[in-house]
Amino acid sequence: MKLIDRVAIHHQQRSNMAYCYDKDYIHIILRTKKDDLKRVVIHHGDPFLRGHYLLGDDYIDLKPKEMTKTGSTKLYDYWFVELKPDFKRLTYFFELFGIDDDHCYFGEKGFYETSDFKMINTGGWGFNYAWMNPNDVYQAPNWINDTIWYQIFPERFANGNPDISPKNVLAWNSVDPSYDSFFGGDLQGIIDHLDHLVELGVNGLYLCPIFKAKSNHKYDTIDYLQIDPNFGDKKTFKRLVEECHKRNIKVMLDAVFNHAGYWNKFWQDVLKNQENSKYKDWFYINKFPLQEQIIDKNNQHKKINNYYTFGFHEVMPKINTTNKDAKKYLLKVANYWIKEFDIDAWRLDAANEVDHEFWRDFRKTVNKNKSIYILGEIWGYAHPWLKGDQFDGVTNYMITSPICELVTKTIKPSKFNDKTTEVLNNYPRNVFKGMLNCLTSHDTTRLLTLCNNDIRKFKLAYSLVFMLAGAPSVYYGDEIGLDGAHDPLNRKCMNWNKDQWNYEIFNYLKKLIQIRKENPVLGSYGILKYTLIDDDKNYLEFIKYDDNNTYLILVNNSDDKLEIKKDELVNNIDLISDQIQTNKTISLDPISMKVFKIK
Repeated sequence: MKLIDRVAIHHQQRSNMAYCYDKDYIHIILRTKKDDLKRVVIHHGDPFLRGHYLLGDDYIDLKPKEMTKTGSTKLYDYWFVELKPDFKRLTYFFELFGIDDDHCYFGEKGFYETSDFKMINTGGWGFNYAWMNPNDVYQAPNWINDTIWYQIFPERFANGNPDISPKNVLAWNSVDPSYDSFFGGDLQGIIDHLDHLVELGVNGLYLCPIFKAKSNHKYDTIDYLQIDPNFGDKKTFKRLVEECHKRNIKVMLDAVFNHAGYWNKFWQDVLKNQENSKYKDWFYINKFPLQEQIIDKNNQHKKINNYYTFGFHEVMPKINTTNKDAKKYLLKVANYWIKEFDIDAWRLDAANEVDHEFWRDFRKTVNKNKSIYILGEIWGYAHPWLKGDQFDGVTNYMITSPICELVTKTIKPSKFNDKTTEVLNNYPRNVFKGMLNCLTSHDTTRLLTLCNNDIRKFKLAYSLVFMLAGAPSVYYGDEIGLDGAHDPLNRKCMNWNKDQWNYEIFNYLKKLIQIRKENPVLGSYGILKYTLIDDDKNYLEFIKYDDNNTYLILVNNSDDKLEIKKDELVNNIDLISDQIQTNKTISLDPISMKVFKIK
């Protein structure tokens, strides 16, 4: 008899595997070895309620419920169930049925044989969810479920007011950008082109930093309470927010609270007054004296060892957010832009380098008067920040990177399934809705370049990201075919010569946005499950579903045309092409997707 592989079985209470989905429901996930179990039953009930349906009044009132296998990887299966505790409390254990005849129970204290059934129903042997505290329920602003972001690097979007451009400004789009070039993009330029965002269909504006700074990227903040004068002023920014809101577009600002700019007044005071500066504890300083001049005569950065920075960027001294005065100031900054300008969201740079206590207080501060969406820049696993007390979402590169790897043929569909299934199970379902799913950004190579200018791969990548829960993000210029390798070439000027736009891409992205809006189950309102993976054909299928709707998504990632038999799709309509399927054979072009509503 083949025994159940007990080593592979994993469950952790009060985690991404056992969480309050809302005020009424708890979600439970169990991980087991792939193809090791044919069934999993969860026995669940109130820990204080007696009267077992089989064993009588001396035993806990636990009822059985089948769990559903929702995903598999090369190594593991994932099982899921949604429960509604009558009294906001829950105790539970798992009954495991092996592929062969092995059969056992699994609870907080380990594994039990079938002969232990009476004992584990006496109480104290299972997992527990002691109380469904309302304050512990993750809750992002509801509007994020329907948001499609458009990310703008302000210095490169549009020059709407040449009078405020830097003195060394270059003619718009005259040359490829370098690390220190300026082209005069500003806030007025964004206002002038808001109807472009409306035409595309996006409803969220994500701005890279706009605060006073030396660089073109503005991640080296000089003054957190001032708009960079080359971008405009507060009056212009207020008008930008108002014009966005008139168009039902939310506005997200980007803040850097992990580090300041070298010319920030607080850091300059430390450089000037050294150990006597009242701001010396605002930063992480190893020793005095600090070097006032960090640029040598050859205009090269000197090595700095006596204070900590972001990476090894000497012009970005790291802020000590545990210092009460520094913390008070930064929280004042966060609240100021909400109170005075009615912004809707904060994107927080290098968020995993800042202490958790600061972010907890940040959340309390910014949510005093309105529900603010809080996005942390975290590239890896981020559950410690996503428990409802800090962020609403993170930059979800862990789900978008496999998409890029798939379309560029770096990985096969099976590996894509493995990577995305693991990520989908790493986070609670309600948390995943709050993610920002960007295929490309100011920190990455542009997608079209990554795809070697193959528009088919580009379109397929965006098609996949629009089928995921979480808010998709379009990086400015992607929609017209802007290319560019890594920084600084990924920060080219937006091309406003419409004769040079790639309208195949533009119209395709418009269509994807329309499809997602009209079919919300394809986005954050549906659950994803893979139904077929074929590495030989470089083909995969998955469904998106809720209680009332089911969509079938067919993905041909190969360079060959594929024909797939699907009797049930006759007379159905492919949502992407709007074409009716007239026969049982689905014809899929190379590197393409079809989407059908089947329920």
